[in-house]
Amino acid sequence: MRIYTFPILTLIGCIGLIIYMFIDFKRNQFKNIIHRGIIYSFIFYLIIVSHLTIGAIFIPPQTSNISFQLIPLNFAGDLYIESVRGTWFLLNSIKLYLYNLIMLFPLGIYLGILYQIKRVHKVIFIVFLSSLTIEILQPILSYFGFIFNRSFDVDDLILNTLGGGLGFLVWLGISKINIINFTKI
Repeated sequence: MRIYTFPILTLIGCIGLIIYMFIDFKRNQFKNIIHRGIIYSFIFYLIIVSHLTIGAIFIPPQTSNISFQLIPLNFAGDLYIESVRGTWFLLNSIKLYLYNLIMLFPLGIYLGILYQIKRVHKVIFIVFLSSLTIEILQPILSYFGFIFNRSFDVDDLILNTLGGGLGFLVWLGISKINIINFTKI
């Protein structure tokens, strides 16, 4: 039996976005083009995040191992263990943790620009819920065999939330010095 993997959600999302952009441009032409461009980029960003976190769908579904890492800040111990194993392992672990930190960084920026949120705690709550949704979907889809060996990891939740909060703080800093007037976008 052949196993096929296909990034179906990514393909559907990109085709849907292109159709939406075409119809929207036909209706509105150049009205609010900057705001609409930011919305298009936000939708594309969401498609890419879903692709990175879910990946390809297995057809037919496969048996998969799921795991749960529920100890907060466990990555600090992992970094120590990987440093003992060697430089390559340490650098690879650091890279993976940095990816989790920056994955939702743009979400913090988009929340500030598109929704004009001014409170850090609101953004952190929204980013936390987004990350929690991702972390819950991964073991569920793994359990049913649609994706391969994804797990729930509290450290990912912490790093994603921290990254989204940092993204918002960067946006807040830029908007305060009035480089760009975001209220007109």
